[in-house]
Amino acid sequence: MADDRSNIINVFIPCQMDIFQSGTAASTFTVLQRLGLICQYIDEQTCCGKRFYMQGEIEYAQNMGLHVINNHDVNLPFIIPDSSCAGFIKQYYKKLLENSQPPQDLKAFISHIYEICDYIVNIKKVESLGNTFNHRVFYFKSCSARNLYPANDAPETLLRNTRGLDLLTDDSIHGCCGANGRFAAVNPMVAEAMTGEILNQIYNMGAEYITSTDIHCLQMLDAYKEAHNVGVEIIHVVDILKGEDAE
Repeated sequence: MADDRSNIINVFIPCQMDIFQSGTAASTFTVLQRLGLICQYIDEQTCCGKRFYMQGEIEYAQNMGLHVINNHDVNLPFIIPDSSCAGFIKQYYKKLLENSQPPQDLKAFISHIYEICDYIVNIKKVESLGNTFNHRVFYFKSCSARNLYPANDAPETLLRNTRGLDLLTDDSIHGCCGANGRFAAVNPMVAEAMTGEILNQIYNMGAEYITSTDIHCLQMLDAYKEAHNVGVEIIHVVDILKGEDAE
């Protein structure tokens, strides 16, 4: 029996997740496959090029962008469990690759880029995954989720519809977590202070967990939490969507 092409998707795992949080990458596939989706993953994929672009290494960023687009079917949904990488591709690939890709292919590719929660809620029209997570969770809307990737409330929708989850939000907690790669490297003390301010505000709200759609922010928050022994756990949204009681 032939595969239904409408259920075939490309999956892109951010390099920082692939290297440091392979369990979260596995959760991504589990969540998508439970929806009946056929996940295509290219072993040769590396990085979307954002880090290099931000540091002015445009040629390296272009080469990585070309590697991404040339190894995937541009007409299939391209799902990324990270609003930062997804937002960068949607906002910057058109300019970055305009002289190296046929315009129709580039346009098709960019139009099929989705952060995973956005794809589940707004494309697949699924607002509840039947998952369970019995904890008080603060959803941190990162800079990329607010300013880079097209604004939507899909992560909050899926979290609110998670059994046992007490969702905490505070619109006043919306500053940068300090994880902007080069900034954190050049200004470590300032970046740490920014991270600490956010983390301690959330901890004081009584959150047991902090989640986000941005792997870079989560890793920055986790590093601070470990260094300063703050009593709150850090978890990616897809690990929550997988559910506590999942096999």
